[in-house]
Amino acid sequence: MRNLFLILFLTAITFGYSQELPTEPANGYAFPIGSKFTIKLYETDSACFDYSIIEFEPFQEIVDIFDTNDLFKEDGEEGTIEYYFCIGTRGDTEEERQENMQVLLLMKNRTKFILSYKSEIQRTEEGEFEETSNIGIYPGAKGSEMWPYMIYSIGLRDFEISK
Repeated sequence: MRNLFLILFLTAITFGYSQELPTEPANGYAFPIGSKFTIKLYETDSACFDYSIIEFEPFQEIVDIFDTNDLFKEDGEEGTIEYYFCIGTRGDTEEERQENMQVLLLMKNRTKFILSYKSEIQRTEEGEFEETSNIGIYPGAKGSEMWPYMIYSIGLRDFEISK
């Protein structure tokens, strides 16, 4: 089953961004580091969702880990989640900022649901995806995930209402 999801993620990377947006709703997609994207959830049953990518663009800025409020629009489409998968840092000097680089997944939930989902990361360019923990996301809230090592792609799948 895990291989099936890996194939889905790799297919999404290859074809997902070359097609017109929005994409067809699916259980999961993978996204490369340095991207800003918005997904829209579609209910598949009373607790589970597929999603469509409705916006996608490269995002190469290095953000301040403690100052991400200006990244997200004030208003957004109900039923969507906005993401930034990028590099962040903190520190007062250039040396501190270089030393404190981290991979970030920043998100803003514009749904009315407390959501759980599965996330898988690709730590080498052509490597396997491996599952990683996440905190889920609350309605109307901003959230963030951080890793102290390089991640080339992240797969997000199996969105459901948290129990």
